[in-house]
Amino acid sequence: MLFAIGMLYSAARLNSFEEAIGSIVRIDVPAGVLADPLAPVSSDNGTSTRERPTVKAGETPPGPALNFLIIGTDSAVGLDDDDPAAHRDRTASVALADVIMLLRLDPGVRRASLVSVPRDVYVPIWRGGLPVREEKIASSLLVGGMEQGAPTLVETITNNFEIPIHNFVVLDFYGFEQVVDELGGVSAWFPYPVRDTGSGLNEPYGGCTLLKGQEALAFVRSRKMEGFVEGRWRRVGVWNDLERNQRQQSFMLMAMERAIDKGARSVIVRNDLIEAGAATVVLDDRLTLRTLLDLGRAFSSFRPDDLDRYVLPVIDDSVGGSSVLRLDDSADRVFDVFRGTALEPEEVRVSVVDSRGVVDEPVPPTVRLGYYGFAVDMRTAPVVARTTIRATIDSYEAAVLLGRFIQPAPVFNFGEHLDLDAGTVELRMGVDFIEFLAEQRTFEATDAVARDYLPGVLIEQASKPTPRRALQDEDSTTTTTSISTPTTTTTATLVPEGSTIITTTLSPEETTTTLALDEPKTLPPDESTTTLESAETTTTLVDELLPAEPTTTLATEELAPEPDTYNLSPILDARPPAGVKC
Repeated sequence: MLFAIGMLYSAARLNSFEEAIGSIVRIDVPAGVLADPLAPVSSDNGTSTRERPTVKAGETPPGPALNFLIIGTDSAVGLDDDDPAAHRDRTASVALADVIMLLRLDPGVRRASLVSVPRDVYVPIWRGGLPVREEKIASSLLVGGMEQGAPTLVETITNNFEIPIHNFVVLDFYGFEQVVDELGGVSAWFPYPVRDTGSGLNEPYGGCTLLKGQEALAFVRSRKMEGFVEGRWRRVGVWNDLERNQRQQSFMLMAMERAIDKGARSVIVRNDLIEAGAATVVLDDRLTLRTLLDLGRAFSSFRPDDLDRYVLPVIDDSVGGSSVLRLDDSADRVFDVFRGTALEPEEVRVSVVDSRGVVDEPVPPTVRLGYYGFAVDMRTAPVVARTTIRATIDSYEAAVLLGRFIQPAPVFNFGEHLDLDAGTVELRMGVDFIEFLAEQRTFEATDAVARDYLPGVLIEQASKPTPRRALQDEDSTTTTTSISTPTTTTTATLVPEGSTIITTTLSPEETTTTLALDEPKTLPPDESTTTLESAETTTTLVDELLPAEPTTTLATEELAPEPDTYNLSPILDARPPAGVKC
């Protein structure tokens, strides 16, 4: 987790960085498993030649958006005998995918998005281009074997979720601890003493603490956290994998902040920070030094709080007596972010400027665009030759969506100081305009054209990140509780439509945005998990090695809270509150 973003800050040290990258263990990936971000695409379904604007001197093209698969394995190889994570009922080298994250980095708009895939999601496992069996997604590494475990997980995600994966990063327990220790630990803050006897978490005092490698691993692995309040240990949250996923994401931000404090952005960053990251990860054989350098330049001023974080909506289920999770249909809204297609026409306002001159047409542009769902206004202007879409960089996705309907593919004009109303995209129709397409062009084809018109990245110093567009839905009914004033971190959670979701956040530094999509599926803490009846008696492969923990069942009777009100709110973020310096 730390390497994927932290190493980007170290790219300024070219010599040390190049040596470190060259020393990293690589996995040979079969052809066709990883997506090629530079694969040739037709700008106009083969009807015209693609134009490329000239890049300014001293700049480099921003490059395509990339999806990284971040895999944290539970391999215990290298751990000390007294490390709680080393105590397992299987061989240390036999590993499952304990953490699965998708990280989308878009250097053109300086935007980073992150989502965790719960390890108990039940899906067909793909290997060699074929589905081989249905299992919890964590078992993909076992199905693929030692050499092809990560590629098998890539295939499984690509085929089940239709998300292209361009590169992957693999880190095990030992590597995680080593990176955290190299950072000198990561500062955390707890409102009261906390523990988890399963993961080994044990913080006997509330307030500030410094999590070293072992303690940090116990925190991010914690699934059954307890807090000592009013003289007794009480359950913290509902003890499910979604809470654990959010803690892992928040720890990523904490580690990034720590790395920045340790000088990871500086050109005089210590070699040991670079070498520690390189010595503890495994990469695919396609990730190049050039790619990392380009990302490093684009994100050199990226702030951890600007990371867009998402949570997948899931449904409890049972297969052969084993508790599993299935994705709710609304999960597609989250996955669209990682496909580049999160926007719908109904969310985009278009200002049409008709500069074609006198045109005899039965259906005006406002009606055609309105048919697709766009909100449209229109005016006329003097004749121009080329059809152009004008938008701010923050409205890049809206501009690409509109461009998918235009024939021929338009040129684009992006800037920060265009005379446009907030959230509006302008379509200036020129003499070359032919038609609005009945079947829209692919995202990849239009994105390839539009990206060429984005401002380049300064070779010496990257541009400042642009503001982010947060997903919103006015119909959702959401209550957010916080003990202090939130800052700018945004977690977007897609949940069923018409639901009333109460999200309690102990961290004063996080704002939660919830989208309602369908009817609620998540059960309260003390209800029994609803399962689907099944005649199967099979045990999933992952359960043979790591039995699943039901997301709503208490571990021991004596710890069971009396009424619901005795459950403590989940700790999803362990960063210090505003005004507290740890």
